[in-house]
Amino acid sequence: MRLLARHPLPITVMLTLAPTVCRQSALSDYANAEAETLQIRTALMLSLQQAIEQRGWSPEVAAKALKQTLPRMQNLMNGEISRFSIEQLIQLLALIGREVHIAVIE
Repeated sequence: MRLLARHPLPITVMLTLAPTVCRQSALSDYANAEAETLQIRTALMLSLQQAIEQRGWSPEVAAKALKQTLPRMQNLMNGEISRFSIEQLIQLLALIGREVHIAVIE
């Protein structure tokens, strides 16, 4: 049985980097950047959770297939987003057979 089958539909994450019309402060810019990062991590995590659920994997099976510890997979399945970077989520999606496409739009 092949655990890491390719998913037919890639996930596309678009990060929009458009000039801001009204800049309030450097702190505001930082908050906006953090919000965009959180949106990207959320999309990646949801896609990963969905892929695991579609395969019917328990956290134990997912941990073995993705070469992670069980507590790490439980963190993922519980949506503990702060424990995962964008890079880590992309690597896990690649292991599960999903492609990630990132587009920067002006």
